[in-house]
Amino acid sequence: MKLIRYLILVLCFGSAMGQLPSQDILTLLEFRKGIKHDPTGYVLQSWNEESIDFNGCPSSWNGIMCNGGNVAAVVLDNLGLSADADLSVFANLTMLVKLSMANNSIAGKMPNKIGEFKSLEYLDISNNLFTSSLPPEIGKVGSLKNLSLAGNSFSGPIPDTISELMSIESLDLSHNFLSGPLPSSLTQLNNLVYLNLSLNGFTKKIPKGFELMANLDVLDLHGNMLDGTLDPEFLMFTTATYVDLSGNLLVSSTSQQQKFLPGISESVKYLSLSHNQLTGSLVSGGEAQAFGNLKVLDLSYNQLSGELPGFNFVYDLQVLKLSNNRFSGFVPNDLLKGDSLVLTEMDLSGNNLTGSISMITSTTLRVLNLSSNALSGELPMVTGSTAVLDLSKNQLDGNLTRMQKWGNVEFLDLSQNRLTGNIPEVTAQFLRLNHLNLSHNTLTGTLPKVITQFPKITVLDLSFNQLDGPLLTSLLTLPTIEELHLQNNALVESIDFPAPSATPNLRVLDLSHNQLAGYFPDEFGSLTALQVLDIAGNNFSGSLPTSIGQVSALTSLDISQNHFTGPLPKNLPNGLQSFNASLNDLSGVVPENLRKFPLSSFYPGNSGLQFPNPPSGSGQASAENQKTRSLKTIIKVVIIVACVIALIILVLLAIFIYYIRASRKPHPQVTKKDVHHQSPSHPSGFSSREGTGGVVVSAEDLMTSRKGSSEIISPDEKMAAITGFSPSKGSHFSWSPESGDSYIAENFARLDVRSPDRLAGELYFLDDTISFTPEELSRAPAEVLGRSSHGTSYRATLENGLLLTVKWLREGVAKQRKDFAKEAKKFANIRHPNVVGLRGYYWGPTQHEKLILSDYISPGSLASFLYDRPGRKGPPLTWPQRLKISVDVARGLNYLHFDREVPHGNLKATNILLDGPDLNARVADYCLHRLMTQAGTIEQILDAGVLGYRAPELASSKKPLPSFKSDVYAFGVILLELLSGKCAGDVVSGEDGGVDLTDWVRLKVAEGCGSDCFDSMLSAEIGNPAMEKQMKEVLGIAVRCIRSVSERPGIKTIYEDLSSI
Repeated sequence: MKLIRYLILVLCFGSAMGQLPSQDILTLLEFRKGIKHDPTGYVLQSWNEESIDFNGCPSSWNGIMCNGGNVAAVVLDNLGLSADADLSVFANLTMLVKLSMANNSIAGKMPNKIGEFKSLEYLDISNNLFTSSLPPEIGKVGSLKNLSLAGNSFSGPIPDTISELMSIESLDLSHNFLSGPLPSSLTQLNNLVYLNLSLNGFTKKIPKGFELMANLDVLDLHGNMLDGTLDPEFLMFTTATYVDLSGNLLVSSTSQQQKFLPGISESVKYLSLSHNQLTGSLVSGGEAQAFGNLKVLDLSYNQLSGELPGFNFVYDLQVLKLSNNRFSGFVPNDLLKGDSLVLTEMDLSGNNLTGSISMITSTTLRVLNLSSNALSGELPMVTGSTAVLDLSKNQLDGNLTRMQKWGNVEFLDLSQNRLTGNIPEVTAQFLRLNHLNLSHNTLTGTLPKVITQFPKITVLDLSFNQLDGPLLTSLLTLPTIEELHLQNNALVESIDFPAPSATPNLRVLDLSHNQLAGYFPDEFGSLTALQVLDIAGNNFSGSLPTSIGQVSALTSLDISQNHFTGPLPKNLPNGLQSFNASLNDLSGVVPENLRKFPLSSFYPGNSGLQFPNPPSGSGQASAENQKTRSLKTIIKVVIIVACVIALIILVLLAIFIYYIRASRKPHPQVTKKDVHHQSPSHPSGFSSREGTGGVVVSAEDLMTSRKGSSEIISPDEKMAAITGFSPSKGSHFSWSPESGDSYIAENFARLDVRSPDRLAGELYFLDDTISFTPEELSRAPAEVLGRSSHGTSYRATLENGLLLTVKWLREGVAKQRKDFAKEAKKFANIRHPNVVGLRGYYWGPTQHEKLILSDYISPGSLASFLYDRPGRKGPPLTWPQRLKISVDVARGLNYLHFDREVPHGNLKATNILLDGPDLNARVADYCLHRLMTQAGTIEQILDAGVLGYRAPELASSKKPLPSFKSDVYAFGVILLELLSGKCAGDVVSGEDGGVDLTDWVRLKVAEGCGSDCFDSMLSAEIGNPAMEKQMKEVLGIAVRCIRSVSERPGIKTIYEDLSSI
């Protein structure tokens, strides 16, 4: 009886206790319903009603902490959860102190009910998929001490009510799409210790008052569009130890001759002002800039100038980054000495520093980058304790004997200098060396055996030198080697490759453009980790060994320009993404797994190589099907022929009527304007036969019609090449930078050209990798690729199989010969994987005989793959492909802007060429404004305006010139094209009528409907939360690119932001 009474008492007590926390349990179960994926089962397997504690609070549930029968904390960080969350449900947890769900894939919005979280002190939902603006009610959470919304897609301004969070100590809103000016109310948060607003779109000036925040320790505003003058008072009086204002548009308040800052507070230990527009000097009137107690100073990517101080007055300085400015003079000896500083890392690259570096004796300096300057003289005698040493892209000369005392170096780059002589044998003390780059020098002699004794070498680049002798095959089997670049040397003989004793780690091997000969060793199949193999441009013969099929990791294989015979192996890896076997003597049938590659991967050359015919059916049914297909084909041909005949009759009738009417009218006087709109005359010595023209429907035609021009691409003009191209009868239209959005179907005419022995022009090459005569060029079959404002482009196929894009410059466009040649020679140094190389030019005897020769890139331009129009190449581009293309283009532009210091000047989708099956993007037609007259440049810019790529500031200039910022604008438009699938020149329908692409996107973003801009062909990717987040990040970058010129970031910032996505 007593037991029964006890059980009743327990049940009643338990029931009474369970009534209070029941709302908490229901709230958690409501959140659980929104979880779509829980890879670890941390929540779904733990949160159930059967595991509730006696007092009603589920403290046994994973991630739940209780206090007095109520839920006090929900912690679900780093679980990989995918969920749709309504954060407002957590307002029912009346005693909730901590809510943390960082680093998941949880989507939702910031609710207006956030103000009802009365007891909340810690809220962290960083690195998720939350969207929406920040509601003003966020200021009502008065107890909040830590708020982190970083790494989401929140947009709009920061509400002024943020100043009501008087208890806040840590505020992180970084990596979102927040915009507008920074509210001055932020400076009223007196308890704030940590403030991170980086990687957003904040604009206008930094408000005053941050220097008065006594508890502020970290201020991070990098990666925004904050402009105006850098406030010297803030840096002089702030109590913060960490200040990062990099990646903005800040300018100095001083002239270039004055110090850019009056001083820096002694409390500041870390200061980054990189990637701004600061000017001024670090030394003025013999007095150096005072940098207090700094440990890290980063002023890179600005416009600072003058000489460098010794910094021996900054006793704690450990990291100094001054790269990509305009500093001149010598490198101060104090920065390299062993007793003056405690520097561990120094980057002075990308300046105008001169003089020599005799010694590096610092005992603390571990990383030293002096690349891309104008340093001269011999290599330093000693390098102290330096482990990473980059002296590339200077004018250093002499030999490598001084390297014998550099025993501590781990990473060494001496590429693109003027070094000569042999690689010394006595360098065995490089016991720590893992990366050695001596490329692009004039080194001679044979490969020394000592380089095979470096115990930790992983990357070895000796390319573009004059090394000769046999290949050291022991390099291929070093246990540590991962990349070996020996291309463009003079290595000879056959490869005697012994089977390795252990599995090698070699991933990249480039032996191209040497003089290696003989059979390609069967033992190469043992290099199972190999991903890239390039042996093009050698003298290998015999059959390609089937053992290469054992290299399952291989993704890129180039065996072109050799003498291989026999069939292609059928077992080459299916994972190949790039393949080239052209210019060999291969025969047989192309294996099935290689038929995905374009014809340019097999031809020219390989006359005996064949693609199989489609398999025919067997039996009577198959024969009947064949007859049916033949009959349908005949019917189609008859219909097409009838339509063509009818069209020709109509065209002839229209021409006849036109001439009848014209003959009845008086001939008007020819004006200069009429002459301007006439088709260009043919080069001297050329006469054309009649040909059939095709129909062109393109943005280029829209452009000419808007300008009132009556120009069309006539058959004569399409085929008139200065050196006398003779198009083959079987030629077909293909895409190139100048084809715009054209889709042409035509029968090419053939020209009567004068004999090659009467050619009067001169052919100039910009490098020594190609060589042919004007006569050979004149005999090359050519296909019209397209036309732009400055000329017509052709694809020329030389007798040796070399494919070139030949651009004929329109009469009156090119500069005078001396200026043209001077500018053209500068193109010789422009070499980058994402930039199409210029190979040479032809200067003829008359004004309209100017040719520019460049690499021919296949399969086509971005425009031919992107726009949803008839003739689009292949299926719609996927989002990963589009993102990769955007990064490739940004990388190429970054190279042009910073390594070559030239703007592209003509960036558009048709000038972005996609190379190979993996569609590597390469920018073409760059810097043509440097070869053209002012009138030609202006016409190019006007055309860019009609096509939608012209920056607004160029429209208002009387003498517009391409600039770095106008390139950024055009790149932003291209990003919008990649996101939307629309052409920049299209008119987009909106509520207020038709608008251009950029205005349409701005309107959508302003309405908070940025996702409406995404291409409908990306519907599958849009359903993927991670990819949709990437698209929104790229959209934010694109919108920054098309802002006004003062708010536009540099391409370096854009490239880094895209690469981080």
